[in-house]
Amino acid sequence: MDIIAIPETTPKIKEGFQGQRSCILPQTKRKQCASHVFCKKLFITDMGYYPNAAFHNRKRVHGCNQHILIYCTKGEGWFIINSKRYIVKPNYYFILPKGIMHEYGADIKTPWSIYWVHFTGDTADYYTRYLQTKEGYAPSIAAPSPTRIMLFDEMLQHLELMNNTDNLIYANSSLYAFLASFKRVHFKTENKNENPIQEIIDLMKNNLDKNFTLEELAKHVHMSPSHLSTLFREKTKYSPINLFTSLKIQKAGQLLMDSDQKIKTIAHTLGYIDPYHFSRVFKNTMGVSPKNFKERAK
Repeated sequence: MDIIAIPETTPKIKEGFQGQRSCILPQTKRKQCASHVFCKKLFITDMGYYPNAAFHNRKRVHGCNQHILIYCTKGEGWFIINSKRYIVKPNYYFILPKGIMHEYGADIKTPWSIYWVHFTGDTADYYTRYLQTKEGYAPSIAAPSPTRIMLFDEMLQHLELMNNTDNLIYANSSLYAFLASFKRVHFKTENKNENPIQEIIDLMKNNLDKNFTLEELAKHVHMSPSHLSTLFREKTKYSPINLFTSLKIQKAGQLLMDSDQKIKTIAHTLGYIDPYHFSRVFKNTMGVSPKNFKERAK
């Protein structure tokens, strides 16, 4: 993945890229964000989208005052940090921490298309470490996500209307979800045969009235119970049965808030023959009894 950097000459672009979009926050607005209770922990200073960014190149000898996230969706590029050169391919992102010398640019033959964000704030350092891989500065793959691109577009649109404080708050609040979308917590794929965990979760959601055992769930995806349980914990941090219980209780909460059904009826709907057992499970999960939960909802 990484090799010692070899100096190379890359033509510098003098103008922008066709179809590019970007927004740079003025100093007055940055100061406003840095002191605003809803923005000061994490906020955007610059962001943009560069499609087919031929000859795109940046070199910062003293680094940047903000952290930088760059997400490549097409083409290829590269970056250098700590005297190491990394290649960036489609669906890869990388983080450049503030204050560290770096250089990056588009591949000459197949220039990248990139989404980029400069961000700072009280918790920005933590987000940078959260998104970095075990290999440190090496780029990391991110599954394509229409939601991620939609979030970016909304952030940029609202940031452009920076004279309205509500727009600044919205853009910076959306930044949390945008950054978190790069973390490998999404495991859903279109082909369920390649994703037994999602297949089991869908089975649970469609059969909340049932009471599956671990053996039954494992048989459904042709696995041993122990293998399924281990894989489930790795991907979801739940055991299969605990997640099934959690899904049942989430549904119970919705029914308690949105319907006039009795607690006994809701319990039966979710596969609990004994309403008292259901109440105990609900309280252990939600912290209050179904009766108190329903009263608070009203």
